[in-house]
Amino acid sequence: MTTTIPGADKFQSTAKLATDLTIDASLRLYTPSDDTPVDPVTYAVISHKLTQINDEAATTIRKVSGSPVANEAADFNTVLGDPQGDLFALGSYISMHGTVVQRLIQWTLEHRSKNPGIREGDAFLVNDPWVGAAHQSDTAILRPIFVDGKLFAWVGATLHFLDLGGRYPSSLIPDAEDVFTESLPIPPVKIVENGEIREDIEDMFLRRSRLPLSAALDLRSLLAATTVAEQRIHDVVATYGGDTVAQVIQQILDSTESRFRHRLHELPNGTWRHMVLWDSAGVGDRSVYQIPVTMHKQDDRLVFDLREVAEQSGAINSTRTLTEASIMSAVLPLLCPDLPWAPGAILRAVEFRFTQGTILAAEFPASVGGGTTQAAWSAVNAATALISKMLTACPQYKENLLAVSTPAWIFQLIGGLNKDGSPTLALSLDQAAGGIGARAWADGDDVAGMMLSPSCEIANVETQEWHEPLLWLYRDELPDSGGPGRFRGGNGGRSAIMAYDTAAPLFNMCYTSGVAAPSGAGLCGGWPSKTGYYKLARDTDIWQRYASSDIPRSEHDISDDLEWPPSQGGMLPIGLDDVLAIGWFGGGGFGDPLERDLDAVDRDLQEGAITEQHARDAYGAVLTGGVVDVDATERRRAELRGARIGSGPKPAPTPPQLQAGHRWLDENIALDPVGASHCARCGHHLGGPQQNYKLGCHAIETPLGDTDRVWISPSNYVDATDIVFRQYVCPGCATLLETDITLAGIAPIHDKELTQ
Repeated sequence: MTTTIPGADKFQSTAKLATDLTIDASLRLYTPSDDTPVDPVTYAVISHKLTQINDEAATTIRKVSGSPVANEAADFNTVLGDPQGDLFALGSYISMHGTVVQRLIQWTLEHRSKNPGIREGDAFLVNDPWVGAAHQSDTAILRPIFVDGKLFAWVGATLHFLDLGGRYPSSLIPDAEDVFTESLPIPPVKIVENGEIREDIEDMFLRRSRLPLSAALDLRSLLAATTVAEQRIHDVVATYGGDTVAQVIQQILDSTESRFRHRLHELPNGTWRHMVLWDSAGVGDRSVYQIPVTMHKQDDRLVFDLREVAEQSGAINSTRTLTEASIMSAVLPLLCPDLPWAPGAILRAVEFRFTQGTILAAEFPASVGGGTTQAAWSAVNAATALISKMLTACPQYKENLLAVSTPAWIFQLIGGLNKDGSPTLALSLDQAAGGIGARAWADGDDVAGMMLSPSCEIANVETQEWHEPLLWLYRDELPDSGGPGRFRGGNGGRSAIMAYDTAAPLFNMCYTSGVAAPSGAGLCGGWPSKTGYYKLARDTDIWQRYASSDIPRSEHDISDDLEWPPSQGGMLPIGLDDVLAIGWFGGGGFGDPLERDLDAVDRDLQEGAITEQHARDAYGAVLTGGVVDVDATERRRAELRGARIGSGPKPAPTPPQLQAGHRWLDENIALDPVGASHCARCGHHLGGPQQNYKLGCHAIETPLGDTDRVWISPSNYVDATDIVFRQYVCPGCATLLETDITLAGIAPIHDKELTQ
C-alpha cells in the first residue's frame, strides 16, 4: 500500500455531468440563440464534416510526427468535444487514448478557467493520469475553440511518446515502487498562449526526455493536429453559422444518447459477472491477482461494478479514468457499431463503481505508468466478456458479440546504441496484430487487431529495421494460439529479432501479463486463447546459418536451448548473437469445440492455423495422412462426450431450441417461465430460479499446466499451484456449456443472471 500524499485529491478526476461542472464566470460558453432543430440534410452534412475534421487531425499527427509509433503503428487518437467537454467525435485509433480526454477537459474547465484562464489562442498540455491521461507517456494537447468570444468547442489529441523520463528508457518501469520512479505527471499547463508556443513550458517538457528531438516533433504533431481542427471548425462556422453548428453538436450528443438508451431497453435486464486472473505486478512478483467485475443492466442504464478488485500493487495499476475509458473500448464496438462514437453521449447512460486504492482505481502516488498495457487491458477483457454474455441472451443482437480478443500485450521495447553511438529506443507494436475473438456465427480473424483500436496497424518490418539497429528473423501467425470452439478464436502472432549493425548489446523491457494464465476468455463453451511468451536464445550461430541459406522459421529452428524470461523481468540484456522471440495472443473461442465443422478443422490444418496435436486434443480429430477421417472422428467425439460425464459414447446433441414461454440465458441455456434454467439441447434441469446454472453442471477441473492453453507451466512465472481450467458440461447431453480459468478453491462464478 502506498503512502497517501496530502493534496492529491485535487488531481483526482471523477465523472461529472456537464451541469455539475464548476466553471469560473469569466469564461463564457457558447449557447445557440435558436433551439429550432436543424433540418436532416444540414445535420447530415455538418455532422459528417465534423467527423472528417477529426479524421484530418489524426492524419496530421501521422504526417508531422517522425515516430513509427505514430505514422506506422497509430498509437494515438483525436477527439472533438462541446464547450463542457462532452465528446461528440472519437477517432478510430486507440479508443482509450481518446475517451480519457473528456475527463481532461472537464478538469481543465474546473481548475484552469479562473487561473490562468482559458482564452482564445490557448492550448493546454497534460499527461497526468489522475487528471485523466491514459498514462504519463500518452501526452495530450487540449485546444479550446472560441466563436464570438465564447467557448464553442474543444479539440483534443493524444500520442504515445517514446521517452519522457523516469528510471529507465521508455518511461515504463516494471520495478517502480510508485509514480516518483516514473515520469512525473504534468497536470494541465498552458503551452500555447495567445497563439504563441510558450518556450518555458516546451523546454520544461522536453528536458525530461532522453529523446528530446523525437519528443519535440511528436509535440509539434499534436499542436499541428489541434490547430488544423480549430481552423476547419472555424471554416464550418463561417459557412453555416455558429448557432447551426452548435445545434448539430448537441443533436449528435442528444440523439446518440437517446438511441443508446433505446438499445439498452431492447436488451434483457440482468447481472453478469466475470473474473480475470492477472499474473505478476512487477519485477520479482510471482503473485496472481483476481480482478472480478460485475455488470448490471436495468432498463436504459448500464453499471460496471469494480469494487471487489484486488488492492493496487506493483507497476500494473490503472487510474479510474483509464479504467472507464478501457471499458468504453468494449462498449462502443459491441453495443454501438451503428451509432456515432460520441463518448460524451454514451457515458450519460453508463455508471462505474470503484473502490479507491485498487488495481483499477489506483490512488496517487501508485505506479501507473504501465497501466495501459497491464491492468487496463484486464478491464477491456472483462467488459468484452460481460457485454458479450449479455448479447448471448438477445437473438436480435447476438451477431455483435465477440469472445475476448488480443487479451494482453507482450511488451517489446528495445533500446541500445545506433552504429554512430547515439541512443535508440524502439517500441515494436507488432503485437497489435492479435487474434480477434470468435463470433456466434463465424471464426475470429487471425492476426487482425485488437478491441481497443479499430484502425490499429503494425509497422512494416523494413521501416523498423531502417530506424533501429534490429533485424527481424521472422514475423508470422502463431498456430494454436486462438481459442478452440465451434467457432475458433483468431490466432495471434510471433516474431524474432536480434541486434544488427551495432557494436553494442541491446536490452528489451520485459513487461507483460497473460503468460501464466490465459485471459482471452471464450464464450458458451469456447476455450480461452493461449498464453503469450518471451523466449531468448543466447549466443546463436544465426550468421553462419544465414551464410548457408539456412533461414529459421520459428524459435525451435533457432536453438534447442531457450530461456523463458519472467513476464515482469525488467531490462533483459540481448547480446549481439542473441535472439529474442515473442509469441502474442489470439482470441477466445465460441461454442463447444466438439461441434466444430470437420471441414473447418481440415482447412485449419492445411493452412497451418492449428497443429495436428491440437486438432486431436481440442477437436477430437482423428487424422489419416494429415487429413481428418470423418467417420473415425465422429466416433471419437462421441467417446469424448461420454467421457465428460462418465458414460458411454454420446451422440452429437441436437441444436438448441426455445420452448414456448421460455427465454434465452445464452446460446445453450434457456429459462422457463418461473426462471429455472435448462439445457436448450436436451432439456436437462440445471437449477432453480436465480440459482447458478453451473452448480447443476458436471464440472471438469484440470490443472492449467496439464492443458494446451499454456506454453510452459504457470510455475515458471507464479507461485500459485491451483490455477485450473474448469469446464461446465450438461449432465444430460454432455454439451460443453461454459469454461473458466480460475483458482481451484473458488466456487463457480454465477456469470449470467436475468431478472424477471
